[in-house]
Amino acid sequence: MTEEIHLTRSQYLLSAIAVAAAYVVTGKLGISLSVAHGVITPVWAPTGIALAALLVFGRSMWPAVAAAAFLTNVTSGASPYVAAGIAVGNTLEAVAGATLLRRARFRIDLGRVRDVLLLVGLGAGVSTLVSATNGVGVLALAGVNRGSIGSEWLLWWFGDAAGVLLVTPLLLLIFVNRRTRPTRLRLLEALVLTATLSVACGVVFLGGAWRYPYLIVPLLLWATLGFRQLGATAGSFLVGLIATWGTVVGTVPIDVSSGAGRVEVTQTLVAALAIGMLVVGATLEEGDAAKREAEHTAARLSEAQALTHIGSWESDLSTGSVTWSDELYRIFWIPKATELSARRFLERVHPEDRPRLKEAGRRAFRDQRPFSVEYRIIPPAGGQRIVHTRGRVVDDGSGSPARLVGTAQDVTEQRQAEILRADILSIVSHELRTPLAAILNFAMTLSQKGDELGRETAAHMIGQVGKQARRIDRLLGDLLEIDRLRHGFVAPAREPTDVLELVSQVAYGNRGDHAISVEGEPTRANLDAPKIGRIVDNLVSNAVKHTPRGTPITVRLQREGADLLIAVDDEGPGIPEEYKTSVFELFDRGDKATSDESGTGIGLALVARLSALHGGYAWVEDTAAGGASVRVLLPECVLSEPREPVLTTVGA
Repeated sequence: MTEEIHLTRSQYLLSAIAVAAAYVVTGKLGISLSVAHGVITPVWAPTGIALAALLVFGRSMWPAVAAAAFLTNVTSGASPYVAAGIAVGNTLEAVAGATLLRRARFRIDLGRVRDVLLLVGLGAGVSTLVSATNGVGVLALAGVNRGSIGSEWLLWWFGDAAGVLLVTPLLLLIFVNRRTRPTRLRLLEALVLTATLSVACGVVFLGGAWRYPYLIVPLLLWATLGFRQLGATAGSFLVGLIATWGTVVGTVPIDVSSGAGRVEVTQTLVAALAIGMLVVGATLEEGDAAKREAEHTAARLSEAQALTHIGSWESDLSTGSVTWSDELYRIFWIPKATELSARRFLERVHPEDRPRLKEAGRRAFRDQRPFSVEYRIIPPAGGQRIVHTRGRVVDDGSGSPARLVGTAQDVTEQRQAEILRADILSIVSHELRTPLAAILNFAMTLSQKGDELGRETAAHMIGQVGKQARRIDRLLGDLLEIDRLRHGFVAPAREPTDVLELVSQVAYGNRGDHAISVEGEPTRANLDAPKIGRIVDNLVSNAVKHTPRGTPITVRLQREGADLLIAVDDEGPGIPEEYKTSVFELFDRGDKATSDESGTGIGLALVARLSALHGGYAWVEDTAAGGASVRVLLPECVLSEPREPVLTTVGA
């Protein structure tokens, strides 16, 4: 939903009054807080209100924003000239944010991850620069600054950005869902959830249990899973409201000298949590949209089959003859000239599913009721496909069964998409929770007891924060890269590359408790260097993760004519034969019994896809020591003649 709603003159006037009133009330409240610096405050909901108003009602609503901004500031101690100058910046900020988002085809229902990122980047990150810069400049020219220009600018920008992140999504989702009429059960669930979340936030932020903020996360996940984006935004807003309240009154003991600084720390954590919930909610919304589209497609396909017999079948019970449509031959990988029979059909069905399929047919024949069954088939080239069959018994007019008729549909991609969505949700909810909790705990400890900690202890904690942040960054980067590759949005940007130097640099970046060596000859190849670096990084990280500390790891670069082989050999437990192919599938974690590390099942899948992007492939072999040798062959890319072999040890 990107279009603006059209208002009559009276509707416009009433809407403008409502927007201005909300702006003034929330603005006066923010300025009145003890943490405010005059007209600069870290709690500034009006920015979120203004941006939401211009996105919903159109940029023609700017006069209401301008008037409200002037009235708010002029009644809060600012001179008319200063208030007018600030109002100009506040108005331009909202206009710029709405313009940027609309040009980026932002949807106000936040139903895509892309929309969440646009709101964070353009709405909260970029457009707020206008008001902060203008406002601090006006105050400086008027000679009414209370502190340094840099700190005042940062406080102004932060307050506006927090308003966009916490207020704008809530208002947009309320507008989008304004005509939704929930059932009584859904209303009851919403009330119970709101009450439970309010109590939990009160206990954590007002009742002294600030050491246990993770108690709130399951409730936010409940809100997001149960009510999608509306639940995510409302829950995040409620948490932000109570957390800010607790920080202002002093029940959240953040060790920062200024009250504004304490609020900034709290709202930063809440904003990060809100963004995470919005991403989860958008992922779920995209999954729901895909499911609805699949259901719509299935309905249209069913109608087409009823008219044209595409994907349809018929079995004559008296003669035993079977008739298939052309599409059904394709689904079951059977040549059209083949004589059909029940035996021929069952040969394609997975042996474990044959009894269930036969039982469904017998039950339909006995009860003369429609049946629906899902089963696996085995194509001639191997692998598995999933087929969903529906059928019914047709009588001969006297009540005796005469024929079985029905349709069949290949639902493999639909089932894979469902599994993929479930796996993504599992990764987001599980793999991100641990590092986020660690970052929060270390940050709180440093904030509260930083002066009491020794330099070595503090440095260790800071290092752990960086390590966990890099872990999150790597996971999100791999997920985004997988998604772009899966949708075909990536093409290799080939250029002549010193592959040995590239491999050595990447391997050096993974040094730690393992001795990592690089063997090979200086070779120039026509490759996409960042993507090849990503391949090597994932291969080395995989070897480090799944081998004991101190185990040597060798990265080999070998020229095979015009082809290039990259191999990472380790002396760990190796990969069992039955997992050597599946480890390259997305979210497949291989034999978890061979390692204490669970992994995410993304790294090697990304290796396989990036290799395929270069026309190559990846596979696993065993090393002489019993470990794993994960190899990537990149064809027709070598440019230069080989030189003397080089051996470099990059870590120990």
